[in-house]
Amino acid sequence: MKKLLIVLAAVFMLVGCSSDSGDKKDTSVNEEGFVFEVNGTAISMNEDTSSILEGLGKELSYYEAKSCAFEGMDKTYTYADFQLLTYPKDDKDYVNSVVLKSDTVATQEGVSIGDTKAKVEEKYGKDFEDKNGAYVYTKGKSKLEFIFTDDTVTSITYTAITK
Repeated sequence: MKKLLIVLAAVFMLVGCSSDSGDKKDTSVNEEGFVFEVNGTAISMNEDTSSILEGLGKELSYYEAKSCAFEGMDKTYTYADFQLLTYPKDDKDYVNSVVLKSDTVATQEGVSIGDTKAKVEEKYGKDFEDKNGAYVYTKGKSKLEFIFTDDTVTSITYTAITK
């Protein structure tokens, strides 16, 4: 019994420790959902956007509209290669979705616009929901959708599950 307690204590200590001692943002939310990363800034669905927006810098364009689902304003920040859409809650803005717009950005697993269905399946597996030919993967409180024209990825969208 004493040996078991020592082993459990050692496992607990290992799980609680991080081997990354750098200044990189904690992306442990990976286990909670999909994360898009660009220029060293990790963007998790349902995350407060204040530090994310600082990391991304000045957007090319900005748009806001009264939210249909929440009290307040939905906001859209457009950058060169993607859009960040937010929803309001408790006087803060949270990530609702990220839409990739070009092949110069990719998912953390290395899939970008222009890649093949086969590459998507290789990187994400076959555990997806088929929505009229689009592959929708669910992880934690997020979805990752790949839309295809023939066998080529033409759109990639990360979406928060807010319910």
